[in-house]
Amino acid sequence: MSISEICVKKPVTTLLCFFMAIALGIYCTFNLPMDMYPNMTMPYVLVFTTYDDAGPEEVEQSITRTMESALSGLSGLKNMTSKSSMGSSVIFLEFDYGVNLDVAGGDIRDKIDMIRGYLPESADAPVVIKIDPSMMPIMYLTLEGERTPEELRQYAEDIISKRLEQLDGVASANVIGGREKSINIDIPRDRLEAYGLSITSVAQMIGAQNIQSSGGRITSGDTNYTIKTNGKYKTVEDLKDTVITYKVDMLDAAHSSQLLSVRLRDIADVYEGYKSESTLAYLDSRPCVMILIQKQSGKNSVATGKRVRDAIKKLEKEMPSDIHLQETNNSVDIINETINNVVNSVVQGALLAILILFIFLRSIKSTIIIGLAIPISVMVTLLFMYFNNITINMISMAGLLLGIGMLVDNSIVILENIYAYRQRDAKPTVAAILGSKEMVASITSSTLTSVCIFLPMLLFKKQLGMMGQMFNDLSFTIIFSLMSSLIVAVALVPVLCSSVLRIDKIVNEGQSGITYAFNNAFNRFFQWLENSYAVGVSKVLHHRKLCVWILVIVFILSMAAIKFVGFIFMPSSASNSVSVEFTLPQGTDVHATEDTIFEMYEMTKDEIKGTKFISIQVGGTSIYSSGSETNKGSITYTLYPEAERLPGYDNEAKAKEKLRKYFNKFPGADLKFGTNQNNASSGKMEISIKCDDLDNLRNTASFVENLLKEKCGDYVNEVESEQEDGLPQAEIIVDRAKMYEMGLTIYNVGSEINAAINGKTATRYTDKGKDIDVIVQLSERDRKKLNDLDQISVVNAQGQRIPLSSFAHYEQNLAPVTILRENQSRTITIKCSMVEGISMDVAYKNVQRIVEENLPRDETVIINYGGDMEEMTTAVKGFAAIMLMAAALVFVVMASQFESLVDPFIVILTIPLSFIGVMTIYAITGNQLSVVSIMGMLVLIGTIVNNGIVLVDYTNLLRKRGLELEEACVEAARNRLRPILMSTLTTVISLMPMAFFATESSRSMQPIGLTVFGGMTFGSLMTLFIMPSIYFMFITRRMKKAEKKAAKKAKKEADILEKLEREGK
Repeated sequence: MSISEICVKKPVTTLLCFFMAIALGIYCTFNLPMDMYPNMTMPYVLVFTTYDDAGPEEVEQSITRTMESALSGLSGLKNMTSKSSMGSSVIFLEFDYGVNLDVAGGDIRDKIDMIRGYLPESADAPVVIKIDPSMMPIMYLTLEGERTPEELRQYAEDIISKRLEQLDGVASANVIGGREKSINIDIPRDRLEAYGLSITSVAQMIGAQNIQSSGGRITSGDTNYTIKTNGKYKTVEDLKDTVITYKVDMLDAAHSSQLLSVRLRDIADVYEGYKSESTLAYLDSRPCVMILIQKQSGKNSVATGKRVRDAIKKLEKEMPSDIHLQETNNSVDIINETINNVVNSVVQGALLAILILFIFLRSIKSTIIIGLAIPISVMVTLLFMYFNNITINMISMAGLLLGIGMLVDNSIVILENIYAYRQRDAKPTVAAILGSKEMVASITSSTLTSVCIFLPMLLFKKQLGMMGQMFNDLSFTIIFSLMSSLIVAVALVPVLCSSVLRIDKIVNEGQSGITYAFNNAFNRFFQWLENSYAVGVSKVLHHRKLCVWILVIVFILSMAAIKFVGFIFMPSSASNSVSVEFTLPQGTDVHATEDTIFEMYEMTKDEIKGTKFISIQVGGTSIYSSGSETNKGSITYTLYPEAERLPGYDNEAKAKEKLRKYFNKFPGADLKFGTNQNNASSGKMEISIKCDDLDNLRNTASFVENLLKEKCGDYVNEVESEQEDGLPQAEIIVDRAKMYEMGLTIYNVGSEINAAINGKTATRYTDKGKDIDVIVQLSERDRKKLNDLDQISVVNAQGQRIPLSSFAHYEQNLAPVTILRENQSRTITIKCSMVEGISMDVAYKNVQRIVEENLPRDETVIINYGGDMEEMTTAVKGFAAIMLMAAALVFVVMASQFESLVDPFIVILTIPLSFIGVMTIYAITGNQLSVVSIMGMLVLIGTIVNNGIVLVDYTNLLRKRGLELEEACVEAARNRLRPILMSTLTTVISLMPMAFFATESSRSMQPIGLTVFGGMTFGSLMTLFIMPSIYFMFITRRMKKAEKKAAKKAKKEADILEKLEREGK
């Protein structure tokens, strides 16, 4: 007993099962996480080591090289780069996709433990950090009002940040702008000299007296008491009363020195103040503080953003009236907008597919029966997605949209066969059972043909790198949707047909008006179309060789057109903001950076139309730097979403076009556009230059950078180099002999200079539950000028103050800021963006040609070209192999169905023919091919062959019934025209919203729609007109071979008979 028969005999049970599936699907839909892209594990790990006060060269020699040697043997390590800068070493490890990062992290820690004893004692323990895409902020908030930035920062840290960090899904709420509160202790130089003290010694004494310690436990009577020694400062006055001891030389020979004491308030100015200003923030030129919201790894971005917005509404009701909190930028809206647009495309595609069905079926009941396959299959697909941890994202929804047009194919086949039985007067139940039972094997084979193309990609996704992870969801979604449609066709459609399907009269008796006119017109049109098509097929058969050769030539020309269409790695998705990042020369003061950025602001604030906000950030910190980067900043233009954009308002592309012309107005600064978080690729070309000689490396990198800017402007822009200008420094030159005679060490001298100039954090003072740094430093007037260095004194072990000028002097020069390495070789990488509309391979070839023609040859210098081109090459090679395997699997499935090797080969020829349509649609629309297009071709392989299977299968059936070859080809084409058109049109028309009406936020998936649309349209036409000719040629050749073989056999038999007759005579 078949599944269909069981379901038809138990209709109530079947319907209830589907109702339950729909209910669960609806529940899962509202509980599925939503994000822009699928959850992806990035195979990147950072190893960060702090080595305070050490220069880049010392960091490289003492830490980076040692750790690189240990880490180079890690299993699965693909690439290793490092950055040695002032006070820090960062090693960036890239592993092969598929490597377990938890295991890799353990291996890294083991390697570090083995060489920990070879690292400098004063270096901090290396920290291992797994890179996660969720590290990027999902929301930017600003707090502004009639208060100072410092007061705003304090309110943001004490109230807002703490409240938001308690929300589910929020990892951190970091505050930028304003100065951090601190307790400052400014000591004049003359006071230090008078008491024989140093900044370091004062800081140590303050820290030693702000301690809380446990004294154990004591039992008195029946009570246990915990003993605690509490020496923590309770007020700033307590801090001022700190006792500072110092030595005084005695004239009495019996007593060389005496220990005396003084209160801190008597030698220093102690006050509540702020740390040095290192970050600034503005909103539309008004001072503010920014709050950056980062979500927890694996959490839903949209749900987290909603919680943050709900919390903001509550906070605004509680906040003082003179301050205001608002959201200025986020990635949540663009995620919502993108997903909504793709979901709308799914709905529109489904409605268009149902409309096509109605036009062909002209029966409301039949249309409803088949149309139900779409929503039910979608609900079942969402149910499968929920239990397989697949989120609602742009990729999975694109897969669902691709499956929409194919969801009805199986149901159409079942319904038409059941309808044929009903026309032969079979009872509804019998017709439903027999009609579905006959077609189960056929539609199962057809579905498996479409499903099996994704098996190689799922099995070999590691070889595709990031693309394999990204399109994993698309593959599973299509598989789930197709299998769901098969279940609906086999189980539900027969039940509905047995209950509601009725036989319509062949003639339109009883019909009148619009219905009669429409049916009559459609019947006449389709009868004319079938007859005309049959005549066309007959003509092509009579000129089959000419038509095939023309097609071969067109195919070759279409393949050659790839060069003119162009290739990019990934289409970009639009964002609702544009960020311009500034990098000024090293050592630039935060306020000088602020002035430069405000110049840009004044130039462009009226140029960009339709900005909601313009926010400015000056200074900040980087994971590659242990200190503040006062020479960097950014200006962000927040635009209106596409749905809210008025005529004349700029979108991202237009805003960038306007802003780019201002880049050359700041010759002392490097400007570039910030990374769009919604893009899956960087869109960058990378030129890596390697050389062990640091000076030669820097000179070569500067030459290549200038070459790109001056001679490659037609191909690339936004050129940026990892090489940074030298940092202005005053290098202390020490006379070691004198220094040792005075009882000093390099460590003592360096620590005291750092403490005198930058201040030293002595301890932390707790005020109302908040820890505040207590910073001891020289008075500002004693550390303003370079010659103040000569007046700094260092205290030796005997307590003597020794001026720096007595054993050292300083020289002004430029220090190397960073030293970059790749796979244990010094390197500098230059990055640049490709000019809009330029094919990636064209840009790479021309840039490489120009560099090789102009760069003097040097065997010690190695240049490699990478970036998106490298990623694309890897992905294209992987996809090419997967497409070949997919085509082979399709061939195997068809060979099993036909029990022939010739018939599946005939059908498989529709795949290259469909590529003609792909290239045509790209040429017409002006789009470029991409990795996403290749994914569309993979989908196309599984769908285009279905029409060929239908046509070849029916042609074979007619030949078995006794029709001549040519007559069978023409009749099969005429008879299968309707189902082929229905199947093709439902697929093609449902993809039109994605292919031709993609919005700015969802256009990165447009190539899939274009590829399948163009390939299915042209491929189906070729199936209808050329496949009969190809079939005719193959079968004719096979028949001629059979005739020759039979003739040869007959002749041989005749010869044998003749020989026997002669012998008999």
